[in-house]
Amino acid sequence: MKKLITIMSLAVVGFTSAQEEVPTFKVSGSIDAYFHTSLNGPNDVPAGLVDGAFSSAPSAIMGNDDRGFSGANANVRFSYEGEKVGFIADMAYGPRTEQFSDFDVVNEAYMYWNASEKVTLMMGRWNSWMGYEKFAAADNFHYSYSHQYTFGPRNMNGLAAQFSLGNDFNLGLGLMNPIETTEGNTSGDYSIAAGISKGDHGISFLSSQDETFVDVKTKINFTDSFSLALNGNFGSWDNDAVLTGNRALLSGTEGYMSISGYTQLQSSEAFAWGIRLEYFNIMESEGDDTNVITPTLTGNYSVGNLTIRPELRLDSASEDIFWNSDADDVQGGLSTFTLAAIYSF
Repeated sequence: MKKLITIMSLAVVGFTSAQEEVPTFKVSGSIDAYFHTSLNGPNDVPAGLVDGAFSSAPSAIMGNDDRGFSGANANVRFSYEGEKVGFIADMAYGPRTEQFSDFDVVNEAYMYWNASEKVTLMMGRWNSWMGYEKFAAADNFHYSYSHQYTFGPRNMNGLAAQFSLGNDFNLGLGLMNPIETTEGNTSGDYSIAAGISKGDHGISFLSSQDETFVDVKTKINFTDSFSLALNGNFGSWDNDAVLTGNRALLSGTEGYMSISGYTQLQSSEAFAWGIRLEYFNIMESEGDDTNVITPTLTGNYSVGNLTIRPELRLDSASEDIFWNSDADDVQGGLSTFTLAAIYSF
């Protein structure tokens, strides 16, 4: 399916418009499954936050970081794309959906209207445009999510407009419900978003009730097979704010800062590997900030539409926030290994 819009490309993604003379209905998507184990943490206790410490990285890697073998998600995307109007509906089921879509099988559902060659209007529900990572495993290079994706703004519902300004500059504006509010709005509040981009470089802004976010992205392609992408994402709120999404785990803090670098090397036609290095800092209301440095090494081996994805992730925190292997003491680091299989259609 031709990529028409990466939803709400308010800042970061280039403006494109449909070219088909006749609307076409298409079905695409992916399914994924995985094996996951902790190398120095517990494998026989519930994953996540247990009695004040984490037994797994708070990354919602598959929605719940289950150990052993597990199915992760199924995504089916329906689209009907015309030259002027069309829609995209992405349906999802599995732990990722439960974690990020409020137990709703609808991941994204929006309509678009190419009002002119330079203006596109969209209305409906979509995921965040911030950062490089997307909801479906097939749309990412790494299998686990970054902390930025986990704690950043996720689900939007509203109206957005994209403007092509020429010379590869694009402007986006949005008026939406408060973030994570995808079914109605009983608060009377709304969120606003704006951003500008040029090619692979952009900056965007989002303000929703007590929460404010800024996202900056840039990418350099050194060769056809080697690239480096950088992403800075900043969130702030009052320390008594009622936080939404996974940010509820950060209640009592003042915000976060995430700085990530993504390097990717295509070493052969079938194999590529890459490293994501993230520095994630939680701005505490009192005392020293808590930060986590997370290098993640991932390989992607493609066999037709099937991708085999081994991944080694190392989380190192400034505080002892992880359980050790016996779950009888805490430690500052956690190492995990994942082997995933992803089929795209």
